[in-house]
Amino acid sequence: MPTDTLGDEVQAVLTSATDFIRLNRPDDKRRRGHLLNLEAIEERLRADIDERERAYPNELQSKEDAQIDAKWRELNENQRFVRVNAEQKARQQTFETLRQVNDGGYPTNISPVIYVIPLIGVGIAEWYVNLSTFTARFVPLVAGAGTILIALIFATASHFQGEFLKQVSEILHPSVEYRNELGRKIAVIIATILLAAALSVVVWLRYQVIADQLGLNSESGGTFGGSNATIVWANLGPTIGLNLFVWGLGVLYAFWVAEKVPKLRKAFRDLNEANKKLDKARKPFVREQKRIIAEYDRERHKNEIAIKEYRSLSEEVRGAVRRLQD
Repeated sequence: MPTDTLGDEVQAVLTSATDFIRLNRPDDKRRRGHLLNLEAIEERLRADIDERERAYPNELQSKEDAQIDAKWRELNENQRFVRVNAEQKARQQTFETLRQVNDGGYPTNISPVIYVIPLIGVGIAEWYVNLSTFTARFVPLVAGAGTILIALIFATASHFQGEFLKQVSEILHPSVEYRNELGRKIAVIIATILLAAALSVVVWLRYQVIADQLGLNSESGGTFGGSNATIVWANLGPTIGLNLFVWGLGVLYAFWVAEKVPKLRKAFRDLNEANKKLDKARKPFVREQKRIIAEYDRERHKNEIAIKEYRSLSEEVRGAVRRLQD
């Protein structure tokens, strides 16, 4: 290891030799003594500079690597890190498998909150379309609850059906085990049944309301021989079309936003969450690793400064030697 006090020793030898040269006394014994001291200190400077340029940087690197490796071992023995690391690797494997099915493409990481806003818009539109019908038949509290329930059914059905249509080729792929996607199929079937039931209730109630408003009875003949039912349906048809239009917009939106591969987006979010947990578990180690690297970088910088100073001192020593030899 280089000697940090060598500079002070050189300065002392140089000061003594310089004082002797300044006095200019014809003392050959002392002159030879100063020459020997200068040559000896110059050799020590040369050896120290050589060590600082060759062996010492390798020594610093070895010590730095050893301390960092020790921190890695300490981290890998931490049970919390081991658990989080295993979870991250499992989620990484799941995501990479799904991403390969998706031809290597990454999912659009749309926030669930952002995704649900247009579906809420679908529900609001349905609520607005159906509110007058329910208000005409029920007290305000029941009417409000009924329209909200119908709106939720339409919005939820739009989500499940649009997503299913986008992913149907993967869901029905021969390589997919039936039970793995059975829950999705059941959810779509239930959503479709509830949608049909909700639409039937809305149509039936609206039929009754329109018939009451027109003062018609479907069993008697209508004006110019037409049935009352025909007149009611003529007024009812556009509102049914409006219901279906709103529902269709929701299905198209869900279809457009959904990923082709089921669970790809969820796997991506799970991986991001696992990465955050892993980064949090590694944070103390990373902080300590940065400190170790900064510490040894400072030592290397100090070593470079010492080399420059010692080279300058070596030049001064050689100059003093030449003056004593003249």
